[in-house]
Amino acid sequence: MEETEELLEDEDGKKKTVRIERILDVAFELFATRGIEPVTMNDIAQKAKIGVASLYRYFETKEILVVKTVTHAWSTRMEDVLPNLVKPKYTNADGYTQLKVIFELFIKLYEKQTAFLRFIYLFDAYAVKEKIPKEDMTNYESKILLVKQIISIAIQKGIEDGTINKKYGKTGDILYFTLIHTFFSTAQKLAISGNLLDMDSHMNGAKQLTLLSDILLEGLK
Repeated sequence: MEETEELLEDEDGKKKTVRIERILDVAFELFATRGIEPVTMNDIAQKAKIGVASLYRYFETKEILVVKTVTHAWSTRMEDVLPNLVKPKYTNADGYTQLKVIFELFIKLYEKQTAFLRFIYLFDAYAVKEKIPKEDMTNYESKILLVKQIISIAIQKGIEDGTINKKYGKTGDILYFTLIHTFFSTAQKLAISGNLLDMDSHMNGAKQLTLLSDILLEGLK
């Protein structure tokens, strides 16, 4: 029996779930390193060691696979981050300190997961170009909303305990989006083209993000 045929056995239960996760991991690797548009369903099927017809059984279109991949990528990274946000040291801290911890976690994400940041950047451009309907990205958006909730809670706590200037209590979600867009976009820029020019190679990305974190946090006092 060929390896591809072996992988198609037992489509029920846990083995099917593991198979789908392997496909998503392979798709993520290819999309992050080669770009989304150049990668074909045949490329993914070959690397995942399944028939392309079987790949289409799991994911009817490439667009569906791309959205499932980005959702899976966010879920996987959040599994690494969330345990740090339920420890007493974090939950008992003031809002300002909680926000500082969140920024530090993003910096660690940049240091260890540059491929993830690259893929998120590429996905945003792909979703706009392909005009992927918002309703098709509901599950993906729910992952983003979890991050928003965590950061918003820290901000609100800081405003209430006085560690963040109370004037920001009137800004609503604007403060969240300003902080996260500034910080996350910078991390993506560094992940995509941090060493594009020779002068860039002399600047440590993590140190730049640490400085940006300090500037943003200082502005909240």
